[in-house]
Amino acid sequence: MCVGKTAIAHRFTKNAFEEKLPHTVGASYYIRSMEIEGRTILFQIWDTAGQERFRSLVPMYLRDADIALLVYDITSKETFHSLELWRTELLTSAPCHVTTAVVGNKSDLGAKRQTESTTGRAYAVKHRMLYTETSAKLGTNVEELFYDLGLRMANPELGGCLDASIKVPEKYKKVTNVYIPPNANQPPQNSCCT
Repeated sequence: MCVGKTAIAHRFTKNAFEEKLPHTVGASYYIRSMEIEGRTILFQIWDTAGQERFRSLVPMYLRDADIALLVYDITSKETFHSLELWRTELLTSAPCHVTTAVVGNKSDLGAKRQTESTTGRAYAVKHRMLYTETSAKLGTNVEELFYDLGLRMANPELGGCLDASIKVPEKYKKVTNVYIPPNANQPPQNSCCT
C-alpha cells in the first residue's frame, strides 16, 4: 500500500506532484537546502521502500539519521497500524537523538478518512513524537513540516519539540497541524537517552 513517502519527498524537493510515481525499490535519494534562522539546513532525504522484502535495508539508513518520518495514509487503517512496526525499527536502529514525526498523508482525501487526526495525534503524543497531516498532492503542510524539522537542526537545544515562541516566517505560516505534546522536552522513560 502506498502511503505517499516518495510523493512527500518529491513535493518538498521539486515542488511537484506526479500521480503515478513508481514504487521505491530499495531507497531513493532527494536533496534540498532551506534557509532557517540565518543558517542553511541541508536535507538529505533517504526515501526507503516500505515493502517487506526491502525491510532489511532500513537499519542501514536509520543508523546516522537526525530526523525520521513515520508516514501513514489517512485513508488506510492498515498503514496506521503498521506505524508500530516502524517505530520498533527506529528504536533498535536509529540514534537516540533522532527527531521523529508521525505524518498522516493524503489529507486531501478527508472524505475517505479511516484514521482520525485525534488517533494519529494520540499515537504521536504517547511516543513523544511530533504530529502533522499533509497532502503531497496539494502541498498542504509539506513545507511547514520540513521547516519545523529544520528548526530543530538549527537549534539543537530544542531537542525533539518545537518551541511555540519561535517565530516562523510568513511564507511557512499556512495552516499546520504540528502538535507539540506537553512536557515534550523530557525524554520518554526507558529510552536510550534517559
